[in-house]
Amino acid sequence: MDGGRFHLKSLILGIGIGIIITSLISLIYISGRDPFEGISDEQIMVRAEKMGMVMKE
Repeated sequence: MDGGRFHLKSLILGIGIGIIITSLISLIYISGRDPFEGISDEQIMVRAEKMGMVMKE
């Protein structure tokens, strides 16, 4: 009887379940946030110009 050893399948299953739960929690957390919160329109335009974007006139 090998009561002290763990099975590889159980270990992989546990890691997989942990990854899925962590992904779901992070999706729920990220979905409620606005990624552009705290950035003004001027800051966005400056960043866009630095990346080579041009505005139509």
